Amino acid sequence: MTKYREWFAAVNRAIVAEMAVQKKTQRQLAEELGVHVVTMNRKLKDPGLFTVGELGQVCESLSINPQNPQTHGTGAN
Repeated sequence: MTKYREWFAAVNRAIVAEMAVQKKTQRQLAEELGVHVVTMNRKLKDPGLFTVGELGQVCESLSINPQNPQTHGTGAN
C-alpha cells in the first residue's frame, strides 16, 4: 500500500471513529458540506472522492488533524 493510500485509510478510520464518538450522522455531515447524503456515503466508502476542501471541512468539523489522523479528535466539543 502506498503512503498516499495509507494516509487516506487512516483519515477514513478517524472520520468514522469520530462520527461514532460524536454521534454525528452521514446526513449531518452531508448538510455541512452541502452534498446529498448518498454522495456523502459514497465519499466515506472511498475517501479519495473527497475534494481537498471537503476533506478539510470534514476533518475540521470532527476535530481531526489531517497531518496526523491516528491521533484524531478529542470527542464531542
